[in-house]
Amino acid sequence: MKTAALALASAMSLALAPVAEACSRATWLGDDGSVITGRSMDWPYDFNTHFYVIPRGFQNEGIKGGLTWASKYGTVVAAGSMTPGGPIDGAFDGVNEKGLGANLLYLAEADFGPAPGSAKPRISMGAWVQYVLSNYATVSEVVEALKSDPIYIVPSNFGPGGAGHPTVHLSISDATGDSAVIEYIKGKPVIHHNRAYQVMTNSPTFDRQLTLNDYWSRMDGSKVLPGSHQSEDRFVRASYYLKRLGTSETDTRKQVAGVFSVMRNVSVPWGAPDPDHPNIAPTYWRTVIDHTRGVYYFESALSPYVVALDLKSLDFSPRAGVRSVALEGKDSYSLVGLINKSLKPTAPIAYLAP
Repeated sequence: MKTAALALASAMSLALAPVAEACSRATWLGDDGSVITGRSMDWPYDFNTHFYVIPRGFQNEGIKGGLTWASKYGTVVAAGSMTPGGPIDGAFDGVNEKGLGANLLYLAEADFGPAPGSAKPRISMGAWVQYVLSNYATVSEVVEALKSDPIYIVPSNFGPGGAGHPTVHLSISDATGDSAVIEYIKGKPVIHHNRAYQVMTNSPTFDRQLTLNDYWSRMDGSKVLPGSHQSEDRFVRASYYLKRLGTSETDTRKQVAGVFSVMRNVSVPWGAPDPDHPNIAPTYWRTVIDHTRGVYYFESALSPYVVALDLKSLDFSPRAGVRSVALEGKDSYSLVGLINKSLKPTAPIAYLAP
């Protein structure tokens, strides 16, 4: 009886423990001025992911009863359900009409701190991507605004049984090629801002990842390169292969394909759960943002096709309203190429709350 109880407890812990974003992000900078960012999304279940187009002037509500603001810029976000079968309540990735991109990734060390006693403006962690993209046009603007810690990001558990913890950090990149990584440690924002910060994965914190990558950068990557799915190894591989792409390519198709190839290299294939590493999950999808040309690509691991939205052809005026298109699910896997015409009017996202 005791053995059966232990087995059940172990099975339940494995079912809940994988609820963590183990993802990768890399930004390629071309000699011709092109800036292209890719990211992978590793997760134990699908998100019912949609592209949401949110126009200028839209009245955002960062969390019920929290901060509200009008969008200064039109945005496209990849949003989905943080809990299987639940409502769409979080944006994980996105780009705005000015070419600013944002990627939300898992970070075990993240700590947004306790709720402030003051009337500090509050938003859901699920609204962080939209908050940044709808308010700012460049990385420098975001850094300048967030270094004063103007908002409180409300942490909320999610996933089956509420086992997913609100531990995330944010990478941002813009059309000039600038980059920054924003992490909340002990309740305060820690910002790493440098054009050279082209790669981000998960734990450890970004400063320690840079130290680890510096060690590996002295090795001959063609002979010795870490190959596991662990965050540190993915960081090293993404950095190595990003450099291998070079910077001289001018063919847009090959530029985008090159970034996709790096993200596929650091993706986790489908397979049985690993009891020893329950935080590692398969890659469900990848995105690529062409900051320069305003094209946002999406590739599901369950579809043979890549789809995209052309931001320059989207109507971001207030009268256009919020629109969306499903990217996961049986009907979505037949979509291919530009899918601007597949967008349909929809209700706004109600962001995750405790």
